[in-house]
Amino acid sequence: MASFTWDESTLSADCGTLEDMAERFEDTAALMRRLAQEGFAVSQQEGARKIIHSNNEIFKSFGFVIEE
Repeated sequence: MASFTWDESTLSADCGTLEDMAERFEDTAALMRRLAQEGFAVSQQEGARKIIHSNNEIFKSFGFVIEE
């Protein structure tokens, strides 16, 4: 199954203002909603949170690289 690790601890590390952080979170929320609509899901694997999809072609169509 195609997956990538999601680590939100670095999501806003490069943001210099609260406005920058808010924009980053809003953009990320929109992407997460789109991924959910396309059939992506979250799974705990080996102590890490992974975003997964059972269809490798859909996974790749978003520009994600399959972690081996």
